[in-house]
Amino acid sequence: MMASGRFHSAFALALIALLLVQTGCAGFRSARRQDSSPSAVAESSQSADGVELPKQAEIPCAPTNRSRLALDRARIAALQDEHLMAQGEPVGSVICPESSFGACLDRWHSAAYKWMDNAVRSIDTRWLKEDTPYDAELSTFKLALHTRAGGRSSKKDFDLKARVRADVALPGLENKLHLLFESASHDDLPGTDPLDQENDARLGLKTVWKTVRNSQISLGGGGRFSGLEPVLYFDLDWHWQRPWAGGEVRLHPRGFWYSDDGWGQVTTLSWTRRLTERQIFQLRGAEKSTEQTDGVEFEQSMRFAWLRSGVGRGWLIQASVFPHLKSSEWYWDNLLVNLTWRDAVYRKWIYYTITPQLEFPREDDYQPRPSIRVGLEMLFGGSIGHL
Repeated sequence: MMASGRFHSAFALALIALLLVQTGCAGFRSARRQDSSPSAVAESSQSADGVELPKQAEIPCAPTNRSRLALDRARIAALQDEHLMAQGEPVGSVICPESSFGACLDRWHSAAYKWMDNAVRSIDTRWLKEDTPYDAELSTFKLALHTRAGGRSSKKDFDLKARVRADVALPGLENKLHLLFESASHDDLPGTDPLDQENDARLGLKTVWKTVRNSQISLGGGGRFSGLEPVLYFDLDWHWQRPWAGGEVRLHPRGFWYSDDGWGQVTTLSWTRRLTERQIFQLRGAEKSTEQTDGVEFEQSMRFAWLRSGVGRGWLIQASVFPHLKSSEWYWDNLLVNLTWRDAVYRKWIYYTITPQLEFPREDDYQPRPSIRVGLEMLFGGSIGHL
């Protein structure tokens, strides 16, 4: 398992390095085409603070003949710039946007995101004819790095894991169908430590349907690559929510199947109430069972967030208990208390997280086990999630 973890971390870092190299090469070729070819299509934009972003070469999916779909490059560039401008808003981040280093980050971020998004669209439209209806969507990409020092005796004194997530829009293949690549499992209870999540790289397709009464259903499937042989998987999610008792109730059952481990399910029920504009209280319960686990795992959490701005920056204090029902006997697996601070390193696309925490695990006879987690997240499109 440790070798598998190192393999997937190395794979994720190698993928990132390849994207950076390709981005640099694409930018160099773009500059040469703009100097030598008057027919090259160029787009320019500015970041939120007025920093000039680099000119972009023509979108890779430009048609090579009259029978191939011709895209509205201006509309696609406008969509990309809209996302970049939203992520470029100043939020009192650590790095000054007006500095030369900040301007360099803006140029690199814009070039990297547009290159990745255009590369996806080039594949999506490669076989589409010129009369095919096409509603352009943007893809999003996220890179995260998590570290932890201390913790339970069964864990390493220091741990480091890289996480990559790509949500690739494929409207040319099928409306609302997305290609997903993730390097970590999402089959755990919601309060699980990110560094305890399995290194579970998977590639698959997911589609979402909105239904009546404020709910939506998503169906996905693909391959999991956590061992020597790939494993097929399918999953089905249902999200339902409605106002109740001055707050909002959310129900999220999720079922999944793997060709090696069989069936499993995780169900989460939460009630969230906004106390003030920046203070939020939440009660959350969850349970998990699979064919491979003995009994049913549970989580009960109480969470209080004091936001700095938006929904993803500020303080979060959480207390969780993790009981386990096995053969009609209850076991208290762990008690966890932590305090999280998350803020922006740069604009709205680089964030850091610091989480000191204290555990009382059954494996250590409920003795206190302190630890600290530090995380860094980088977004290419999209927005930061809730605390």
